[in-house]
Amino acid sequence: MAKRISVINFKGGVGKTTLAFELAAGLARYHKPARVLAVDMDHQSSLSILCLGATGWDSVVASGNVVDKVFRSFVAEGATLPGREIIYQTALKQNHYGNLHVVPASLQLDDIEIDLTATHRGNAIQSEWNKRTLMCRWLEQTGVDQDYDYIIFDCPPATKIVSQNAIAASHGYVLPVVPEAVMERGAPHLAQMVRTGIDAKLNAIAGFGDPRPIFVSETKLVGVVITRIQSSGGYSGYTDDHTQHLNSLQRRWGADLLTPYIPYGTGVSQTLSVGVPVYDWASTQNIGNRGIHRAYRELTEALKLRIDAL
Repeated sequence: MAKRISVINFKGGVGKTTLAFELAAGLARYHKPARVLAVDMDHQSSLSILCLGATGWDSVVASGNVVDKVFRSFVAEGATLPGREIIYQTALKQNHYGNLHVVPASLQLDDIEIDLTATHRGNAIQSEWNKRTLMCRWLEQTGVDQDYDYIIFDCPPATKIVSQNAIAASHGYVLPVVPEAVMERGAPHLAQMVRTGIDAKLNAIAGFGDPRPIFVSETKLVGVVITRIQSSGGYSGYTDDHTQHLNSLQRRWGADLLTPYIPYGTGVSQTLSVGVPVYDWASTQNIGNRGIHRAYRELTEALKLRIDAL
């Protein structure tokens, strides 16, 4: 059975997809023979494009074999749950990432989210349960959960039904944050939302819907990850603003605030623009000289220890 993890933040621009991508790639590359499945739950499809390349993603979307089909099975008359045809080998270097696969998304997933909200099947409570456990059902019926060691969900920046599907199927979640005032307030709110706004409500209605053995009744915090932290450019460490809020985050989260922190820099965006993990650019100035590839590898190690303990 896989360890299933959601990478989630209800605010955009915090490096969520980047973290999901680097975590999945790091697990696949440095912890062989671990089998890793990255599932794109975000209609923006950034993780899909990183894993497949723009042309590959276009081809997959044209085929219709994307994660959208899992949710369309609930909203469209006569539609059925997909099989394994929505799982793809990534376009990354096979000698490093041959054991990393992806379930891509399309832009239409946002429209399906709206349809999910408006669609009801059966009685009201049963319908609410079933539409929030579609991902659980897909993992169960296809046996995919048995074929991977890690399943990483890249969630959209929202608390809507698609995100709730990921949480329902996940043993834990990773919360990436930028050390800013909005995240100092927002991170505790998100953790509370997972605990009382999603898990508690799902547990309350679980007995009224179809049985879901893969449903996780308590989705635990794996850790809070600092992303895009800005250096002051000298010997004093981080900028004053980031230092202030980092200190507050350290006091609030304690051991759950994981290290190393991921620095802000052009190198990461450069690797993403060509669709490769930071580990493949260790020889470059903006990645290798700044040690960003080492930071992500060490962070992957820290996350893996906590994920395995769930």
